[in-house]
Amino acid sequence: MLRNLRLWAKITVAMGAIIGVVVAVLTANNLSGMSSLIHEAERNALEAYFKTLTNGIDTESRSAEALSALVAGIPLVQENFAAGDRKTLADLFVPGFAKMDQAYGAKQFQFHTPPATSFFRVHIPAKYGDDLSAFRNTVVATNKSLTPTRGLEGGVGGLGIRGMVPVFHGGKHLGSVEFGMAFDQGFFDAFKAQNGVEAGLFLFDKDTVKTMASTFGKEPLLPAGILQKAMAGEPQIGHRPIGGVPYVVYAAAVKDFCGVPIGVVEIAMDSSRYQKALSSARINAGVIGLLSLLVGLVLAMLLANHMARRINTVVAAVNTVAEGDLSATVSLPGRDEITDLARATDAMRQKLHALARSVRDNALRVHAAAQEIADAVGGQAATSTQMSSSVAEITSTMEELSASSAQIADHSQSVVDIANQTLAGSREGSDAMQTVLDRINDIRADNQRSLQEIIELGVRSKQIGKVMEIINAVADQTKLIAFNAALEASSAGEAGKRFSVVASEIRRLADSVTDSTREIEAKVGEIQDSISRLVITSEKGSSLIVAGSSASASSADQLGRIVTAAGKTSNAAQQISLSTKQQQIASSQVVVALREIVSASSHTEQSLARISAISRDMSEMSGHLEALVRQFKLEAMASDR
Repeated sequence: MLRNLRLWAKITVAMGAIIGVVVAVLTANNLSGMSSLIHEAERNALEAYFKTLTNGIDTESRSAEALSALVAGIPLVQENFAAGDRKTLADLFVPGFAKMDQAYGAKQFQFHTPPATSFFRVHIPAKYGDDLSAFRNTVVATNKSLTPTRGLEGGVGGLGIRGMVPVFHGGKHLGSVEFGMAFDQGFFDAFKAQNGVEAGLFLFDKDTVKTMASTFGKEPLLPAGILQKAMAGEPQIGHRPIGGVPYVVYAAAVKDFCGVPIGVVEIAMDSSRYQKALSSARINAGVIGLLSLLVGLVLAMLLANHMARRINTVVAAVNTVAEGDLSATVSLPGRDEITDLARATDAMRQKLHALARSVRDNALRVHAAAQEIADAVGGQAATSTQMSSSVAEITSTMEELSASSAQIADHSQSVVDIANQTLAGSREGSDAMQTVLDRINDIRADNQRSLQEIIELGVRSKQIGKVMEIINAVADQTKLIAFNAALEASSAGEAGKRFSVVASEIRRLADSVTDSTREIEAKVGEIQDSISRLVITSEKGSSLIVAGSSASASSADQLGRIVTAAGKTSNAAQQISLSTKQQQIASSQVVVALREIVSASSHTEQSLARISAISRDMSEMSGHLEALVRQFKLEAMASDR
């Protein structure tokens, strides 16, 4: 299809396609960047709301801790807590607890004794004495560390914001006081009223999601699998409509007082303005892209038309040359490639002009030469007859020379075979000698290792001798000790008889050790003498191996030189044989060539006759060629006038 289009159309289509691709890529890239920015803005806004919620929890826990610290610092409370007077504590706090609940959202107010036994509940005065240590870790931690504790924790009444402080009296730890702030539907309703976003808290019971509080319904907005990822510590974000309005939902884990995730908070924000901004960006990008494409197409068409007009000018000039008018000049202003094409076309015209003029001149010369050829053909026939007889005599001589060359080639081949056998034998001898030399080098290396091991064995035997000296010294000391023991035993009288027996046995053992040591020293001395003789023998053997290795290396070098000489001899014999064969082939070829010359000479007369006829035809053809050349219109020159 493209082959049938004009050049301006092809340029327009190509430029339009390129501009369209560029506009599409840039538009897609810009829209992708805008979408990423909008999603990032949504995430940042939701993370800020989540931070606000966690800060609200932290603020409530600080308020609870402050209230607990205030109560724990009252001396009257400390005295009645130490005395176990629940009635007085009830008279102090029960009447005002309802106002605290209404004003500050305090849902729980109670005292505990270590480790976590409920002493007095202000919000439920009649219930006390139950052990909370199984599930109230904040109480256990406060009474154990004697420091305040605050944060989220579950309890009998559900999840709450706790703040507790240890209570002391007279330097003695009595227990703890706790305030529990509301963390229920009211907390999330207040959060929605303050921030204008939906929020909810969801707890996990194994694989089941339980809604604790929510401003947008009983069911979570995101699937359970995504909530589990958020519970694992990876915040999640998603989009879904609520009541026909697009919302973006953020889910993140909320942690208890010791940093352990206890549930997932969902925060949903109306994303209509973000979606409107993205839609507006898409429309603007499409309009700008379309305008860019239209402007590019208009510019491409203008450029294509300009180029087409200049090319048509060159085409018209080429058609003039094709019609035979070689006198018209092809010229085009400018410095672009089309101007270069016009210059090249004019150069072609000039060359064709020179060629046509040269052909016309040569046609005249060919006509004159054809006449001269016809005159020379007669003399050539006589010369050909004499050459035929001379060639017959040379042919017989070359046949005899070819037979002699064949005999020489046969003898040269025998010499080559003998030289090759000599070379093969020399190489086998050199390889065998090299193998012997390698074995001698291996023996030499093994001998060196053996000699080193023998020397090390001698060193070890000397070390054994030093050990024997130490054993002898120990045996002498043992004898002296046994002697002293015998003296002590004799002075001890009847009570030292048994000790005397032991002393005599120790002395006998020391004598036995001394005798054994002497035998070992004698054996070690014999081993050292043998090692010394073995070292001397090994050194002599090493010297002989070195001498044998040197002699073998010298023999290997001599065999190598023999192999080299044999190789050169074989090469020379092969060259002689090759030269002789080439001489034989050349002689045979000369004989064949002479025979062909003889046969060709008989046809020479016939060829000369044909040449004469061809020269006449050339004369006629040169006249016709000159007539054809005259059809071209050439520039007038002085020689044509």
